[in-house]
Amino acid sequence: MVSESRQTELCAWLSAVVLIGLGLNAALGWWWADPVAALVLAGFASFEAVRTWRADSLADTCCT
Repeated sequence: MVSESRQTELCAWLSAVVLIGLGLNAALGWWWADPVAALVLAGFASFEAVRTWRADSLADTCCT
């Protein structure tokens, strides 16, 4: 249950970043907000990938 809740929280944060980027683009015409949101997502994905790669066990990752 804990791992499922962590995955759900992760998905919620990722969705929020995308929604904010698209919302700023649509509402204020900030064309650069969507690419910045994409860079935030890429950075987070890279961080999690490196953390998972270096983990000694599955318990040390976001997927525990």
